[in-house]
Amino acid sequence: MELTTSLGVQEARRRLPELLERAAAGERFVIRRHQTPLAALMPLTGRAPSDPRLRQQQIQKLMALQGSGRGYWEAKQRQPARPAATPPTFVQPLQRQQPFNPHLLHRGSRVAIDGAALVAFLADAKGTGLYLEPLMRGIASGHWTGVISSVSLMRVLEGPLARGDEALAQRYEQAFADPSHWLQIPADGAIVAAAARLRQQEPQLPESSAIELATAIQAGAAVLVSDQPALAQTAQHPVLSALRI
Repeated sequence: MELTTSLGVQEARRRLPELLERAAAGERFVIRRHQTPLAALMPLTGRAPSDPRLRQQQIQKLMALQGSGRGYWEAKQRQPARPAATPPTFVQPLQRQQPFNPHLLHRGSRVAIDGAALVAFLADAKGTGLYLEPLMRGIASGHWTGVISSVSLMRVLEGPLARGDEALAQRYEQAFADPSHWLQIPADGAIVAAAARLRQQEPQLPESSAIELATAIQAGAAVLVSDQPALAQTAQHPVLSALRI
């Protein structure tokens, strides 16, 4: 059964007690009238479902995205980032033979993943699985909460939309809007102002990277996972540098 299910008004009325229980366990339902979306039932707390079967479905659904956009972004945009000669000590370049250790992050931590790193996962770029697969699996299981910025979401959607694959774009949009896994942070005035101040401190940051960094800080993320060289060199926030070196 899909984790997001559509049903008509009459059926929703008839099955409301059952639907409420299932929504509380993590499922989401869209209620339609004459094929037009009217309302939705979803878990208010945004928690991962307690039912092991549903939790496994969520893990499989998110992990199935790996490689789903292979070839949809330009090759030059999937190239590994390169670290600075002497990066700050809390930047963690990952050797190709050294997978990310999930125990570095406490349960319940928020993990911000920038658009470039997400694209690397979706395009199944070489070496991605060693560091992003454990993180994505932890987010899918509810062990951590993923943080995605408006800039990241735009970057993710650009690949399938450039190929005219509207179905895949909608699949990504729905996956990263799931409140039991992801916290979407819009680029509002506070984020933009924080990004502008970050660029005053670190002029090498491009506008989009500054917004990614400001989003991670605003969301209280324990770490920002990035595939961008400028972010790998920042001194403003802990960064898990997704550098395949």
